[in-house]
Amino acid sequence: MEFKLQEQAELIKNSIDKANKILLHCHPFPDPDSIGSVLAMKEYLESRGKSVTAIIGDTGYPKNLRSLELEREIKPLKYSDVKLKEFDLFLILDSSSKTQITNESKVEFPDNMTTIVIDHHKTNEGYGDINLIGVDYASTTHILYELFQLWNVEISQSMALNLFIGIFADTGGFKYVNTTPEVLSIAAKLASINPNYHSIVFDIENCKSPIELKMMGLALQNTKEFCNGKVAFSMLSYDIIKENNLSYNDSLEGLIPDILRSVINWDIVASLVEVKRGETVVSLRTRREDIYDVSKIAVLVGVNGGGHSGAAGTTVMRNCEETKEELLRVINDIYGLL
Repeated sequence: MEFKLQEQAELIKNSIDKANKILLHCHPFPDPDSIGSVLAMKEYLESRGKSVTAIIGDTGYPKNLRSLELEREIKPLKYSDVKLKEFDLFLILDSSSKTQITNESKVEFPDNMTTIVIDHHKTNEGYGDINLIGVDYASTTHILYELFQLWNVEISQSMALNLFIGIFADTGGFKYVNTTPEVLSIAAKLASINPNYHSIVFDIENCKSPIELKMMGLALQNTKEFCNGKVAFSMLSYDIIKENNLSYNDSLEGLIPDILRSVINWDIVASLVEVKRGETVVSLRTRREDIYDVSKIAVLVGVNGGGHSGAAGTTVMRNCEETKEELLRVINDIYGLL
């Protein structure tokens, strides 16, 4: 999908100008890029006199961003709670597919509502009336920053903070390969507007509970190597989770594969958490984006799979053991590692 920022920016602004009631949402298990995008866009829209409703979506508020007082800006509503026909425009941010809007029902848009998708995931095929998919951008907040520059928006302190946390999180704290000199320059500009970002960054990275530490220990104990030590999976079956009185909310979905990726020679890693019997959530990482693209694996192995070359996720409608076998089969089919 060709990315034409200036051309699409004009189309998006025209649609915003025409709209009166606008809907924003957060994707399931929202990360700082999802939250930051919604909050920054909401503030901009309201400064234009628009009536804006932002909803948290299926899975609730992330605890690592509680200090942002999200309940004041984002309503505790699911997508199914909203009457779509009441809105002129639905701005869909940081959601690579319709299943990232909701998993609880089929997503269909009413004819009277314009849909605009703004995203940076390479697996996004563009399902809106207008699509701005910037796969070379570090985050959706990065794209929004560029849009605001084109629209001559004066970025407030709160907008700067929200844009900053999205960039910070999706670059892995400025460690991933998407941390370009341009990205660092933008982050520096945002930090100069709001230099009080340290406490939020600390909360993002340091908010674990004792039960999550227990989950982390179990996940690492149940990690196995495959493919001559090039692949490693952490596998938590439904029985293990229930035996230890844990839940998916304690699964540290992103943290476990990030820890696994830190191990030398483990080129492809994944956490497998069987959240319901016969339903396993998979989070994939690679430390060798020059060779491997885990988003390809995610798309082939499960439903609603997607992400980036270095980090991706999916849900597989199989138990943990069967999911492991399917992952190994797909990895071998693509990269011949077995």
